[in-house]
Amino acid sequence: MSEAELRGLVGWRVQDTAPEARAGRVLGAVLHAVSAVVTLGADAAGGARRPTWTVPADPAAYLDLGVVRLRWPPSAPGEPVAASREGVWAVPPGRPPRALPVGSWQVVRAVPGTGSRRPRQAGAPWRLEVSDGTGTGTLTGAWLALAWIGSVAGWPEPAAPEGGT
Repeated sequence: MSEAELRGLVGWRVQDTAPEARAGRVLGAVLHAVSAVVTLGADAAGGARRPTWTVPADPAAYLDLGVVRLRWPPSAPGEPVAASREGVWAVPPGRPPRALPVGSWQVVRAVPGTGSRRPRQAGAPWRLEVSDGTGTGTLTGAWLALAWIGSVAGWPEPAAPEGGT
């Protein structure tokens, strides 16, 4: 499955990437490949890889959403997050995955990534501030990854930040 197909499955708006941004992404991929060769792949281990947006045939298998992190509370260290068609899990290294109760959370605010002026494009970095009614946390990742998690959770698409898209 491709990005376009995944975009069709989420209930949130995902905007097209501008042509100049696509050209920049190609250049970025070339630079990333050179960096991976020079550093013997060390940057790939740090999560610098772009998502493929692959949805496996097995509904319980994780999608390739790239790097998504949860901080609960927001001051806590980030934990990696994975999602399938059936649910969302925290997947900390060296520990078993634990199901996240995203269906009981609500999005309090959606904020574009630091310095990001990009609208809701698939790979644009965003932060969702979420709450379960008693505590709060943040989910960070690419817009399409967060849109998938929001769709699995049953969240409505968050309103645009003031002055944003």
